[in-house]
Amino acid sequence: MSTKHVRTTGDLVRFGAALRFDCTGCGASRTLAAPQAVIAFGSTPLTQVQARSKCSRCGAKAAKLIVLTPL
Repeated sequence: MSTKHVRTTGDLVRFGAALRFDCTGCGASRTLAAPQAVIAFGSTPLTQVQARSKCSRCGAKAAKLIVLTPL
């Protein structure tokens, strides 16, 4: 079994993964497919995506990112 290192939004596209944002403030959740993440954030490291993310429900900048691998 191989280990995939997803570090950028470009890696999401390459591996066919998705990105889920969970707000630690209010519990809201949103999932973006890889192409949507690249359109929204460009080809940037996921650490920067996390820093730039803001909850649309409560406005908190406290998102937890989870990479969802394809089945």
